Amino acid sequence: MPKIEMCLKENIEHIRNTFHDTSDLIVRNLKSGCEGSLEMNIVYLDGIIDTDVIQDYVVKPLLEPFETEGLNESLIDQIMERIVESADVKTTTQYQELTNGIVQGSTVLLIDGFPEGIIIPSPKWAERSVEASIGERSVRGPQIGLTEKIKTNINLIRGSLKTPDLCVETVEIGTNSPTSVSILYIDGTVDNGILKEVKKRIHSLTVKYVLSERVVEEVLEGKPKTFFSRLRHSERIDGAVSSLFEGRVVVMVDGYPFAIIAPALFIDFIQAPDDYHISMGRFTSRIIRFIAFLLGIYLPAVYIALANFHKDDIPTKISKAIISDDEILPTFWEIAILLFLVRILVDVSFRLPQSAVILVSLIGTIVIGETAVTAKLIHPVSLIVIGITALSSFLGANRGLVGPDATLRIVFLLTANFFGFNGIIIGTTILMLYMVSLKSLGVPYLSPIIPFKMQELKDTFYREDLQRLTNSKHTYTKDGD
Repeated sequence: MPKIEMCLKENIEHIRNTFHDTSDLIVRNLKSGCEGSLEMNIVYLDGIIDTDVIQDYVVKPLLEPFETEGLNESLIDQIMERIVESADVKTTTQYQELTNGIVQGSTVLLIDGFPEGIIIPSPKWAERSVEASIGERSVRGPQIGLTEKIKTNINLIRGSLKTPDLCVETVEIGTNSPTSVSILYIDGTVDNGILKEVKKRIHSLTVKYVLSERVVEEVLEGKPKTFFSRLRHSERIDGAVSSLFEGRVVVMVDGYPFAIIAPALFIDFIQAPDDYHISMGRFTSRIIRFIAFLLGIYLPAVYIALANFHKDDIPTKISKAIISDDEILPTFWEIAILLFLVRILVDVSFRLPQSAVILVSLIGTIVIGETAVTAKLIHPVSLIVIGITALSSFLGANRGLVGPDATLRIVFLLTANFFGFNGIIIGTTILMLYMVSLKSLGVPYLSPIIPFKMQELKDTFYREDLQRLTNSKHTYTKDGD
C-alpha cells in the first residue's frame, strides 16, 4: 500500500489520478501558519460534505496566524489538538485510508513537507426524513420506521434501548466500494454462540461492492439454499429492540431501511407487532395466520385432488356445483391459469405508476372474473378457490412467507394432479422432514416445537402474559445441544 509523500504536489496529483480527475473533487489551497509559511491543501468531494462545517471549524481556524517554528515534529498534533475544531479527527500515512475517507464524506488536510494526512469526518448525505413504518403497520405501538442511513437507525434504536450493554460493531464490506455493516447485540443477553457465528460469516464475506443487502443475507443464511427464509426483516424500531432483548443479533446494512434479525425460526413468521400492543387475539391471531398459510399452500391442491380422483365420491348435486362440468378447460388448467394471471396482476400492481393501478385492477377483474365465467372458460368455484388462496397468501406477504407459499403451492398442485390425496400426504411428510433438517445459524428451524422445549412455548402459537414474557430468558437449541 503506497504511503503519503513529503511533497504536497505529488500527493495531490496521486489523489487526482485515483479519482480520475472527476469534476466534483475539490482541492483548496491554503497558506497558514506565521506569515503564511505553511502550504496546505484541503481535499473533498463536493456535494457529500457539509461545507459550512469545514468553513467554520477547519478553514477559518487554519487561516488564523499561529507559531510554527521549532514544531516540525509536533505540528500535526498541534493542528489536530488546538486548531481544527472537530470532534473526530485522525491521521494516516496511507493513501488508501485517505481515499476511503474522501469517498465516505470526510475532508482531508495535507501539508507540504509532512508525509501524513489529517482526516476530518464531515459528511452530509441526502436522506429522507424519519417516517412511519409502511410495510409493518400497527394499530398501536411505535410508528417510526427505519431509514436508509445506518447511523440514523442506530440512533433510533439507542433512543429506545437505553442501556450501556448495547454493543455496536461496524465493519466495511466491499473492496471497490466499501459499505458499512453494523452488528448490534446486548452484552450479557445475546446468545454468544449465535453472535460468534454471525461475526464469523460476515467477516468471511469478500465482495467488490454491496449493491443489495441480499449479499449479506446469503452469507448469513449459509447452506443449503432454501425457499424458507432463515432470517427475519423488520423496519420497526420495536421489532429490532425486542429481538435484541431475546438474545438475537441484529445486522444493519447502510442504505437498507430494514434490520436483519438472526436467527429466525418458522414460528417468528406468523407473529406481528400488534400481538404485543393489543390484548385482542393473543390466543387466536397467530393460529389464524398459520391456517391462512396452510390454505395458501393446500387449497388449490385439495380442489384438484377432489376434481381428479374423488368426483364420484361426492354427492352428484355438490359435485356439479363445485367441480367443472361443461367448462372448456379442465380443472387443473383453470387453477393453473388463474394462479398465473393473479401473479401477473400482483407484479403489475407493484411495477406500474400508482395512477394506473386502479385501471389495471378493473381490467383484471373483468378478464379474470365475469368474462371468463360467462364464456364457460372457468368454473366460478375455481375463482373462489384462487381468491381465498391469494388473500391467505397476502396475510403473510410482509412476514417472509411469500417464497415458501408460492413454491409449495405449485409443488402440491402438481402432486395433487397426478397422485391425489396420497401424493399430498406423502409430500407433506417429506416437507416436514425437510423443515426439521433446516437450521438458522445452528438453531433448528422448527424450534421450540421440534425439538420440543416447554419453557419456550410461551411465545409461539399464543402470546403469554407480557410481564412473564418480558422477564423470561430465551434460550436456543443449537448443534450439539
